[in-house]
Amino acid sequence: MKKNICLFFLLISINTLFAAPYIILKFDDLGVRDSICTCKKTLDYLKQKKIKASFGIIANRLDETAFITLQPYLEAVNDRNEVLFEMWHHGLDHKKPEFQGTSYVYQKDHFEQAAQKINKLLGITLRTFGTPYNASDTITNRVISENADFHVFMFASVLPTSVSGIKYLNNRVNIENGTGNISFSYFLDNYQSAKNKYTDYMILQAHPNGWDQLKIDELDKIINFLLSEGAGFILPDEYGLLL
Repeated sequence: MKKNICLFFLLISINTLFAAPYIILKFDDLGVRDSICTCKKTLDYLKQKKIKASFGIIANRLDETAFITLQPYLEAVNDRNEVLFEMWHHGLDHKKPEFQGTSYVYQKDHFEQAAQKINKLLGITLRTFGTPYNASDTITNRVISENADFHVFMFASVLPTSVSGIKYLNNRVNIENGTGNISFSYFLDNYQSAKNKYTDYMILQAHPNGWDQLKIDELDKIINFLLSEGAGFILPDEYGLLL
């Protein structure tokens, strides 16, 4: 409790420094097999830049090499000694459908299996959830609310009609013109049209598997622009604690 209170006041004080909305970087589909991380170039860039970001892990795309491969990122901090990266629950095997339109028993089993496997392989407790294909339903809301570890649901297809204890974050601003095709100019058009609407936070979603240097350069343009706007980068669970 003391840690959460300190974090709350730290974030409030940081917020006074920024005129632009908080930025949540939501990167999907991370996996690690045979010591190869599908998002390594993006993680390395953000770690060097000391920019906070969140990465969705698909549990069945991890193997026993995952911890040693991701350890430098799990332990990475910025100049204020704040954690740089939050790993979030992105499903068990990324099937379509994995959640939306399936039974309670099926969704519950997939949700819990994934959380347990990621905890076992990485030694972390997940706090944030985002369904594959951003596809969920009222059953998904129930399933996530039944796991006390989870605080945040990003891009829920159906918002709950009653309070569940979960923070639902949906202010999306596109930075990809097609899956994996990150574009600064495309982002800029979307940002300019959204910034008066989303004054508290924005979620920028991308799929960085196998990005080459040209795509990292596009990400760099977006990051530098947002920094010039005075934006503060924040992790989903951190932002959830502010609400």
